[in-house]
Amino acid sequence: MKSSTLSVLALALATTGLSSLPGAAPASAQDLQRGETVLERRRPEVEQLGIRAGSFNILPRLETGVTYDSNVFATSSNRRDDYIWVVRPRLDIRSDFSSHALNFSALANAGRYSDYTSENYTDYQVQADGRFDVSRNGSLDGALFHRRNHEGRGDTDSFTGNAEPVVYRVSGGEAGYTQRFNRIRARLAGHANYYEYDDTPLNAGGVSRQGDRDRWEYAGTGRVGYEFMDGYETFIQGTYSWTRHRMDRDFSGVNRDSDGYEIVAGLSTDLTGLITGEVYAGYLAKNYDDSRLKDFSGVSFGGRVNWSVTQLTTVSGSVSRSVRETSSSIGRSAASSYTRTLVAVGVDHELLRSLLLNARAQYRLDDFNGISRQDDVYTLGAGATYQLNRYLSLTGGYTYEKRKSDAAGLDYSNNLVYLRVGAQM
Repeated sequence: MKSSTLSVLALALATTGLSSLPGAAPASAQDLQRGETVLERRRPEVEQLGIRAGSFNILPRLETGVTYDSNVFATSSNRRDDYIWVVRPRLDIRSDFSSHALNFSALANAGRYSDYTSENYTDYQVQADGRFDVSRNGSLDGALFHRRNHEGRGDTDSFTGNAEPVVYRVSGGEAGYTQRFNRIRARLAGHANYYEYDDTPLNAGGVSRQGDRDRWEYAGTGRVGYEFMDGYETFIQGTYSWTRHRMDRDFSGVNRDSDGYEIVAGLSTDLTGLITGEVYAGYLAKNYDDSRLKDFSGVSFGGRVNWSVTQLTTVSGSVSRSVRETSSSIGRSAASSYTRTLVAVGVDHELLRSLLLNARAQYRLDDFNGISRQDDVYTLGAGATYQLNRYLSLTGGYTYEKRKSDAAGLDYSNNLVYLRVGAQM
């Protein structure tokens, strides 16, 4: 499922006298802090209080609602639509120490289809993360997590012959150390993630085996930045990564293990708190152990920026290029990976203290290495969240997505509309 946002109810409220509702004071009642976005702004009159337990704050939340999906199986023809009933519980436990930090979170996302019950899903994630302040200028941080997810019918590696979506799990962790020396900031970090996929039944009978996709992904990153003037930092960053599959060869007899690296230089900025973000560019390479798989090398780039246009409106933008694992093939030719280039822009506007409007646009190019396949994916969305009071909220949204592929049978377009009620303590 793709996340989205358009609230028919919120738009109706906006045109029928919201000024008489709770929390209808103008947003300027509390100015944005330096580097803060509209979404991050504190709203004391409606913010979640949680349950205090010593030095920890327990924050439970539950969302439930319905989503309409106009193209359940993400097909170019013979489309099927359906309604999905969704439940999303979440629990956060956050520390409130004078120094250091320790946090826990657990969340789930369950969907039940009215007609096409083969598409039902139950995803979840648990995580623990923390920070140890070694000194005023140095700190250790780390995280451990486990999550269960599924591949939606429009996902890059989804196979139309599967009778059910593929379920997979990811377990892993990361650790890093950051040290500041006057205007120089250095960081060293690493992570390890293990992916495990379940076999899934086929429409034609039998089972689609997924075990050859199980793998470890490792990476180590070093970064050094220099703040040459207030609010501006230039940096150099290098990453070495390697992937090791559980099986020596996949079911086609190919060894998919690989090694790669990325070296970039960039600029991070905080321009009076109104414009924050960073941009970078460099070189990226990924080399495979099996000569039958195509290596990748080329330009790497990325960036993100938040612009507080006014006290009520934030514009966000991002761009990135990365190389990802894939199981896609055409005939007897298998792709080694695909290069994903993504450009996104979003606008968040605080119409009232209790009503947030948003819009999103995104373009994604997936260019497969080793086979003749290129996907262009366009996504548009808009919506709103209305906080009725400190405990209840309404969220609604609309998303349109279209994929155009030069591989036969992979084009599709889809409309998603949802409305959810949220409750929190």
